[in-house]
Amino acid sequence: MKPADRYIDDVLSHVFADPEDRQRLEADLRSHFSEGEAEGRTPRQVIEGLGTPEEVAAAFNAEREFQYASFWQRLVAFFGDAGLLMCLVVPLLTLGLMSGVVGEEPGEIAVLWLLPFALLFLAILGLGIFYFPLLEAHYGKTLGKHLMRIRVVRESGSPIGLGQAFVRRLSFYFDMLWVDALFVFFTDKKQRALDIVAKTVVAQEPGKRTPGWAWAICLLLPVLAMCCLLALFAISAPAG
Repeated sequence: MKPADRYIDDVLSHVFADPEDRQRLEADLRSHFSEGEAEGRTPRQVIEGLGTPEEVAAAFNAEREFQYASFWQRLVAFFGDAGLLMCLVVPLLTLGLMSGVVGEEPGEIAVLWLLPFALLFLAILGLGIFYFPLLEAHYGKTLGKHLMRIRVVRESGSPIGLGQAFVRRLSFYFDMLWVDALFVFFTDKKQRALDIVAKTVVAQEPGKRTPGWAWAICLLLPVLAMCCLLALFAISAPAG
């Protein structure tokens, strides 16, 4: 890949804007490189004149007006994610029930099943710990946020890092999420307390609106997961 193309891709990866604005920025950057080439400047010299990709993207993002996600959008997205996690747990619990790991009387778990039981526990624990930060650090959104057309970004609009993703999720791990979430009602950027600490915001994806069916899916996922769990435990309950 040419240095100009690599630089432009890097700038665009830090930009939080709708497709039309992104295309306009890309065209402007390519124009800079074309003019520089005509003047006899190297791509490196053009890049030095423009600044780092982060600086260019930050300046471009500063011209955009973010539409911050409402408390209710974030809550419904969380319901969708919680429902998805519960749906993922169902097959793990089913595997445990089929193998005799779950449902045994105290002291009756065979030594043979101790390892599968430990792996089952770690799989469920891993889902709870890593689902949100890994997806938000890599994509800026979870499934629930994707459906609701919202994304986690830095206050400047650039993508967040893994450390920020974990920091903003600490209240979830320590069962303080609801206290943390109350700050959304009292902050200009609708940030949770740990959003402020991590310097992150949750914003509506530029040029997109949350469709009605997305609200329905996010609200129905927990109901579906709960029904599956109840059915699973009903089937596995001893007769009489």
